[in-house]
Amino acid sequence: MKPWQNVLIGFLGGLLLGGVILLFFLPQRGEPIQLVTATPITVDIASPTPPMIQVHVAGAVKNPGVYSLPMDARNNDAITAAGGATLEADLERMNLSELLKDGQRVYVPYKGQPISTSERSSTISLSPTEPTLVNINTADADALMSLPGIGEVKAAAIITYRETYGPFTSIEALLNVKGIGQSTLEGLREHITLGP
Repeated sequence: MKPWQNVLIGFLGGLLLGGVILLFFLPQRGEPIQLVTATPITVDIASPTPPMIQVHVAGAVKNPGVYSLPMDARNNDAITAAGGATLEADLERMNLSELLKDGQRVYVPYKGQPISTSERSSTISLSPTEPTLVNINTADADALMSLPGIGEVKAAAIITYRETYGPFTSIEALLNVKGIGQSTLEGLREHITLGP
């Protein structure tokens, strides 16, 4: 055999061997290649329920009643929860952006209706000539400090007393709060209320 024939036979044998190897290791045409994809796992983590407050909505609203609202709710949210204001509502007398408190009564006045004492529970913006009463059972420290003779220490004492013994049942019960005497109480009488 001639040397070039040996090279040709070796070359053809190598091609044949390479073809056999490719035949076994490469997928055949027509066979689908299946790709495995990872499926995301969703874990249902219950988010904590935001704290809610109870608010009584009354007056010129479509559905008066008690509603559960988020702690950061405002008068406008309470009116919306009650189905909205009626056509007779006088919303100009209200501060719709006022932040609500648990147990608060939101009264939506009717047009032309005089303001009664029970409606002054901080939901109606009164004119400067009418005094706004501070509810000592629901007022925060800032509201209490707006009262004559009440500073930071006495406001904290009122709140502590209220949290310890419950709501005040009479104006005179303020005498049980450390730092409040008869003269302070007399100065407060015309500025405070126990609520509706």
